[in-house]
Formats: sequence, structure tokens, C-alpha cells
Amino acid sequence: MSQERLEALQQALSEQQVQGFLVPRCDEYQNEYVPAADERLAWLTGFTGSAGLAATTIERTALFVDGRYTLQAKQQIGTQPIEQCNLVPADIANWLCDALGEGAILGYDPRLHTEPGLAPLKKRLDECGITLRALDSNPIDSIWQDRPAPPSGPARPHPQTFTGEDSVSKRQRIARILEQKNQEALWLANPEVCAWLFNIRGSDIPHLPVALSMGFLYKDGSATLYLAENATGDALRQHLGHDVELVSDKAALFAAAERQHVQRVWADPLLTNCWTLHELRNREMQILQERDPITGAKARKNAVELEGSRAAHIRDGAALCEFLAELPDAVQGGNFGELEAVKLLREKREQREGFTDDSFDSISGYRGNGAIVHYRVTPESSLPMEASGIYLIDSGGQYPDGTTDVTRTVALGEFPAAAKDHFTRVLKGHIAIAALRFPVGTCGEQIDAFARKSLWDAGLDYAHGTGHGVGSFLSVHEGPQRIGKASSNVALEAGMIVSNEPGFYLTDEYGIRIENLVFVKESAAFSGFLEFEELTLAPIERHLIEPALLTDAELQWLNDYHEKVRETLTPLVDEKTRAWLADATQPLAHG
Repeated sequence: MSQERLEALQQALSEQQVQGFLVPRCDEYQNEYVPAADERLAWLTGFTGSAGLAATTIERTALFVDGRYTLQAKQQIGTQPIEQCNLVPADIANWLCDALGEGAILGYDPRLHTEPGLAPLKKRLDECGITLRALDSNPIDSIWQDRPAPPSGPARPHPQTFTGEDSVSKRQRIARILEQKNQEALWLANPEVCAWLFNIRGSDIPHLPVALSMGFLYKDGSATLYLAENATGDALRQHLGHDVELVSDKAALFAAAERQHVQRVWADPLLTNCWTLHELRNREMQILQERDPITGAKARKNAVELEGSRAAHIRDGAALCEFLAELPDAVQGGNFGELEAVKLLREKREQREGFTDDSFDSISGYRGNGAIVHYRVTPESSLPMEASGIYLIDSGGQYPDGTTDVTRTVALGEFPAAAKDHFTRVLKGHIAIAALRFPVGTCGEQIDAFARKSLWDAGLDYAHGTGHGVGSFLSVHEGPQRIGKASSNVALEAGMIVSNEPGFYLTDEYGIRIENLVFVKESAAFSGFLEFEELTLAPIERHLIEPALLTDAELQWLNDYHEKVRETLTPLVDEKTRAWLADATQPLAHG
């Protein structure tokens, strides 16, 4: 089927008089998770990861993925005539220069790319004599016969009891920043920005509780907001008030800005697609291209949001513990595999107050599948689980008061001897981040090595970041903060929620990852310093720990954490899980 699709796309390119085309894994909002109608990369190649890019020419096609998806992409490409390459701008450009040659034209959909994203590619293509051309229509859409309709579900007010601040206050706060920057309007590029600013949520995107939206915020605090016609109702209009004009046609956004006599617009270049910038320039608007001020404001959770996150994590932790307590018997009973584990955990979460959805597709990997960093289990790939080996479950929930993300690695019985050393080194890195105290102004890349040192001591590493930001009933992957090797130049600030998830992966054997969410807070010990506080509550697998590798301080951290888990969750779980919790959180000591 994919061979036929590739040939159909190549024919469509000939008709548009271009020799190549880029197929990113995103939508016009630059969302990480996209509606089914925007899953063009998966439709063309079969690759279902959350990050990737395909480049196709009249004769060749390549799929570019990062280190998280190397194994997954290889499996999903299968025998298709698709080359697999690294998702690195230089590698993409070199492949295109080789596949196209001087004088060729490479087409792209300007709604699906940003100018900074294309810039390094364009520079190299110019050197090779290849022209980048924005196409009026996406050629895949013309050949995707059963393409789903774009979603247009209802947008709903998100109460101040969860947000801690009303929309009017937020709009005025951001409007004051606009005035300070001498800007007349802020381009609201995507649904997450709109969801935070207007205190609205929806269900248009899997695992991301937003309604598809974009708009303008003006310097007086008023706004124009695009939502599909079916998304609005009386309750929403009353919630937004008279200062927010609703439009159901994206072109009407720009007409509204012209009526407001907007000449200077602030647009985040990392969020704003090329088509939008073209529309703004066509209207002779001056564009300030800097990071959206909402991105940082959204990342710094207020006291109400942090308290809500604590509450959501307690309920989520209780659900996870009931799953972990039941897992051994389920495995012993037979006919239980990776997919059944996902369903069981979902059932446990659904029993908890406020649960609305998983925060992402659960990563449920037994034995070798656990070594695929972002493995997604399917009926075809699901391995039956036995009372031996190592199992990794990375999952999360969406609750009105918070978003969760947690990974636990479980010993189901006997396991390879080397796993204890690997697991304990990952745990040491996890504790190093959790217990860290650092000065104000420190960026995530400056602390990443603490998570990796114990692995590095053994000549080991992992090919993913150590931490990502998390939203408040929004995206489980939220910027701008992160912890990783790559430079972000974003300081960690009080109120930010970030994951702490070092790991290790032995191909075809097992995957190990320990992930908790933490939030940044001011240090009680020293002025001008910050530290982390745990949000996630769930036992860490004791059977995989080698106590001799842990320092006294690391053992103390682990035992204190397990005591907090036991005391907090025991009253909230069933009798079987209480007994399991008591055993799973027993103190460890040096032998």
C-alpha cells in the first residue's frame, strides 16, 4: 500500500512541477500531537513516532528520525523502498542535494513549517542550486482518498478553581508586556497558547485537551479568537466576554487585525508557520520575531496550579500502584501481554476522579521492546509477558487539575545479572537531579550531566533528554524549559514542572527508565538558590537495586521517598495494594 502511495505522491509532484517534497510530522499549529487528518507522515511511510520528517523525490524517499525512534522506524518501514537517516539538518540537506541535484525545485507546505526550521536547510540547498518553493496546496491531501475530516469539537471554559487566574487578568498581564515592547498585537499561534490565555479546553487532539484555535491579542487586552463554528456555544461566549471576538474563518483573523489598525505584531518564530508570516507581511505589518511571552508565563505554574498538580499526582499514583500490585498475578494468569497491561492501567486511572484521557500513548515494553525508547505497542507487536524479565511502563493521565507522566521499570521475575548495575546507575542519576540544589539562572543543560555521570563512569549513556516541561491540564511535553545535552538557554524558574527521567537501553534485551515529575521551588536553605520537589508518587523497583552502589545519602533519599509514597497512598488504595505498598517501600540498607 505504501509503495502505491509513494508512487501517487511522486506523480502529484510531477503535476505541480516540483522534483521533491517535504513531509513533516506536524500540523499548521506546530503541535506535537496532531489530529488524524494531519497524520500525513504516518499515512505515507507507516512511521507513527511523534517526531520525524520524510523527503521524497521523483525517484527516492527517505525518513529522518532521531535516536528515540531508530529501532521503531526500522520496524515500521519494513521492506518499503524508504531510506532511514538521522533527523539532523545537515543530513537532511545533504540527502536532498544528492537526490535532487542542481536546478531542482523542492516543494513544501508553508502551513507545516517554520522559517527557523527551514533556514539551515535553505542555506545548504541554495549552495547546491536547489530552490525551495511554497506550494499552494499539499499534494498528499489530493491523493489521500479517505483522509479524516479535521476535528471541530466544543471548546469549554476551564474554571478558575483550576487555573488560579481569570482570563481577563491574564490578557491584561500579557498586554502590558506588549506595550513595554511597543507592539500592538501578539499572534496567538497555537491551541495551547489560546487554552492558557482564555482558560478554555477541548478535545480536538488526542491526549491534548485543547480546541483547535489561533488568534490575536491586542495591546488593550481585547482579542480575536478563531474557533471552528461547531466549537462555540453560549456558555463559552459568556465565559470569554465582550472583549473577545470569535471568528470561524482563519482569514477573518487578519481582517480583524486590520480593523484594529495593527501595524506591529509580535509573532514567535518557533510557533508561527511560514504561511502566517506571509499573510502578515502581505498586509505590511512589521513583525517582532521573539519567543512568545505566554510560553514562559504558562510554564511558571501559580500556587493553585501546583496544588492541583499535587492532588492529581496523588490520585494518579494510587491508580498506578493498584496496577503494579495486580500486574504479577495478571502475568501469572497467562494470556496477558503489553497491550493488556495498557488496558489494565487505563482501567485503574478511569476509576480516579477527574480522569479524562491518557496524556500520551502509553509505552508498554517487555524485554527487548522496552529498549525501543518511544515504543508504541500494537496488537501485532504486543509481546506476551511471563514471570521473568524486565518490563517498562511509561504513561500518564490528564486531569482537570494536572497532567501526569511517570515511568517505572519492573522486574517480573528472574532477569539478566547486568540489569542491577544498569538500573542502579540510572537510579543514581535520577537521585542526583532530584536532590540537586542550584543557583537562580541555571539552565537545564547545565545540570544534565548529573543524571548521566554514573552511566558515563561505566561507558554508558542514553539517547534522549533527561527532562521536559509539563503543562497544567495541557501538553505533557511543554516548553520552554528542558533538561538535556542540547543548549536551550532557558533558565529553570520557580513554578516550572519538569520531568526527571534518565534511562538505559540494551538492544533486544531490556529498557530501563525511572521518571518522576518535579517542580522548581525556592531553596529553603540558601537565598538565591532553587531546588526540586517531587510530584510523582510510586515505588521504585527495589529488586533491581544494588544497594552497595548507592551512597548513604542516596539510600536516605530513596527510603525517605518511599516513606512518603507509602504514607500518602496507603489510605487511597484497595487492601491488596496496601500490602503490596508496604512491601514495595521497605527501607533498603547496605548489606
